[in-house]
Amino acid sequence: MKSNQNIAPLLAALGVALVPHTPHLPLWVILWCGAAWGYLLLATTYHLPGPGKIGRLILTAGGVLGVFWTSGFSLDRDSSVALLWIMASIKPMEIDAYRDKVVTIFLTYFLAVSCLFFSSSLAVGLYMAVSVGITTAVLIHIHHPAGRLSVKLGLSARLMLKALPLTLILFVVFPRIHGSLWGMRSATQAFSGFSDSLAPGNVTSLVLNNAIAFRAKFDHQIPGPEHLYWRGLVFWIFDGRAWHRSDNTVNIALPIKGSNSRQYTITLEPHNQRWLFALDLPYDSAPNTIRLSDQTLSSRWLVRRRLQYRLKSYLSYTTGPLWEWESAALQIPRNRNPESVALAHKWRAASATPDQFVETALNYFRNQGFSYTLNPPPLGHEPIDDFLFRTRKGYCEHYASAFAFLMRAAGIPARVVAGYLGGELNPYGEYLIVRQSDAHVWVEVWLPGKGWVRTDPTLAVAPQRAEQGLAAALPPDERTVFGSLDALGPLAKYWTGIRFGWDALNNQWNKWVLGYSSSRQKTLLAKFGLQAGTRKGLAIAMILATAAMGLIALGYFLNLSKQVASQPDVVQKSYLRFCAKLARTGLARTPSQGPLEYSTMVMALRRDLKPAVVDIVTLYIRLRYGRGGDRGEINRLKAMVKQFDP
Repeated sequence: MKSNQNIAPLLAALGVALVPHTPHLPLWVILWCGAAWGYLLLATTYHLPGPGKIGRLILTAGGVLGVFWTSGFSLDRDSSVALLWIMASIKPMEIDAYRDKVVTIFLTYFLAVSCLFFSSSLAVGLYMAVSVGITTAVLIHIHHPAGRLSVKLGLSARLMLKALPLTLILFVVFPRIHGSLWGMRSATQAFSGFSDSLAPGNVTSLVLNNAIAFRAKFDHQIPGPEHLYWRGLVFWIFDGRAWHRSDNTVNIALPIKGSNSRQYTITLEPHNQRWLFALDLPYDSAPNTIRLSDQTLSSRWLVRRRLQYRLKSYLSYTTGPLWEWESAALQIPRNRNPESVALAHKWRAASATPDQFVETALNYFRNQGFSYTLNPPPLGHEPIDDFLFRTRKGYCEHYASAFAFLMRAAGIPARVVAGYLGGELNPYGEYLIVRQSDAHVWVEVWLPGKGWVRTDPTLAVAPQRAEQGLAAALPPDERTVFGSLDALGPLAKYWTGIRFGWDALNNQWNKWVLGYSSSRQKTLLAKFGLQAGTRKGLAIAMILATAAMGLIALGYFLNLSKQVASQPDVVQKSYLRFCAKLARTGLARTPSQGPLEYSTMVMALRRDLKPAVVDIVTLYIRLRYGRGGDRGEINRLKAMVKQFDP
């Protein structure tokens, strides 16, 4: 294969564009690209034979067949992008003419931007910008092969910065679409969070996940840690081992009375379910949410993209009477967990009121050697009996399940609530970050005159869970699963500051870029008297945007013209000095003579000047007509002309 000085830069641009795709591509596609590009570099360096037309057709057919085999012969987003990478691995092998180079460059542009099919986070957006900048520098290199790489990268960066105002105008004015950035979603996209059933071990697996569940921004004072219970799901049905939601829950917001209200905004990460989370207890919510009869919230659609909604919650409340459909809160499986049922009957006989029974149960957890752990022993056929009388080791779902069972066995309505407890304050944005590791389960019991009352049996065993967080409530040997910054020493606080700063930037990106919806666009344009929802308003906005872009382009042009007029052409000035020196010896240049014709005349009359004239004129032509901007070669031309003495 013949040498091509553009192959290495092209492959470098493709390699940079490939990086964000590696988590989503089959491993063999990544290895395929690496092998193809590696051999291509060797072939161009050592003049090895490359695959001919038939060979490239065989490679293409094999790659396409491999992609369809891997995807189960379905054509979706993942397989389509994989096919593009197969093409990108083979296309450089047939680069011969200028057209092939440009086609490869534009394929690289598309692949660099296509990483947004999978993620539109700030990190991916910044990396995509870097990848596009490198690809632009390679495009410049194709047209001007000589010169330093830093000059081409700098020119690429300046071009992108100059395009930024135009991009912002189009982003603000261009009509928005509903859905994700690309209106697509992968069927295999991973989501994390609660499921619609609760069994021992469900919450424990969530706790080991440090991913962000949602962010909460309060309008005023942030509640204390004892109030940071984030309500999500209510479980009514117990089958003896697992808890399930009830079909009787309806889209009716039951009246509640409360005090100590808080108003705030939730930015929820996608979890592919309908349920939403709110500070316990929500009483008012945004139009894009549905309030259910068990005081939980639901979305109108599956939460497959980041969702933002406004809420109001009471920190102190009374829910009112027990409704007939809530009788499910008294049901327990027959002939299951007999020891626990007997214990509940014993306590109920000794308790004068339901409140006293609740306190008796909490004291049992406090005083009977129970422990809080992420590694509880397995439970048998009667899980409640095994936990209360034998293992006595568990996580929040163990305590909530056992406590709710005891309440129901004693005739006290009880239900299990799943959500999150706590949150980490980001000082740069003054908002709370709630992670999957904050997942928690507690119980609500219905008491006469009070309604549904939150009771957290976990705090009877690990009271520091609410105030100090999960790690403080666990045994010392289990805290290591959450990591520690102690090894960083004095650098730990700086790393924490960087982490919070980056999350604050991400939050602003989510709010103003990814969250720039059609409603937000209408609100923004309405401030300027434009009704984006009407054809007239949209037309006016587009006309104004076009005019603004025209003014920006005119400004760039005038600035460039001013620079050209105000700054002398150093290369031309040096050449004219060279011509003036020759003119003083009787070798004047006529106005119609170009540099090549003039140098030919000079060398014919003065053969002794040939070496110097050839060097000066050759360098001048390359700088003047081939490219410009290499300061080192411009200085060399100036020095050569200065030393020239005809």
